[in-house]
Amino acid sequence: MLKPHERIDELYRENMRIIQSSETFSFSVDALLLGNFVKVNKRDNKIMDLCSGNGIIPLLLSHRVNQLIDAVEIQGVLVDMAERSIQMNEKTNQITMYNLDIKALKTSMEHSSYDVITVNPPYFTSNQPLKDKGHQSIARHELHIDLKGIVEACRYLITNKGRLYMVHRAERSAEVFTELHNHGFRVRRVQYVYNDINSKNAMFIVLEAIFNSNAYADILPPFYIYNADKTYSDEMLEVYYGDDRG
Repeated sequence: MLKPHERIDELYRENMRIIQSSETFSFSVDALLLGNFVKVNKRDNKIMDLCSGNGIIPLLLSHRVNQLIDAVEIQGVLVDMAERSIQMNEKTNQITMYNLDIKALKTSMEHSSYDVITVNPPYFTSNQPLKDKGHQSIARHELHIDLKGIVEACRYLITNKGRLYMVHRAERSAEVFTELHNHGFRVRRVQYVYNDINSKNAMFIVLEAIFNSNAYADILPPFYIYNADKTYSDEMLEVYYGDDRG
């Protein structure tokens, strides 16, 4: 099940496991926050996760929904890890990984076919400093696709009134809102994520946007990852452990 430099980590709340590698990168708190933010209704049909990495979001969602989940990731080594994690957690009948470039989705996926889309996109522009063009840089920098390209793909895949869930860096929130609006999405829920209560600036935003909607946005209370004493906040403990705080 494991290849060199790989390990198995626990997803405590979900009672699941995931394969990660020291030669690529590990999922971080932003993925957990996104997975926690997603709402799936009984009437929703299929779910798509873009920029899926090692499959963390599909695994998190599969714990609490029964819908089929497709996932797209450009890096083959990450798709391979994700597929083995899916097998390990006995989710092969629910989750399907695709090793695809998002820019090629129109030749591979059906238009307007997903009621829920999740995406943890590259946060940094291609002209921001990067160490190399390895696995982490591809995931974190817009080397293969930019924010506009991501939103265009979401518009192609989403059903009418379908919901898009995204996490991004807070400093790019104005750009995120603009791209969504320009492509027919209306932001419905937004939450700003701070390191702790003393932080001057937010780190992330997590949001829900509805395609072809006139809804107004709910700005949710701030989410703090840590307490002032650097211990995890109750909200973060809930994300990690659920009702069982370990």
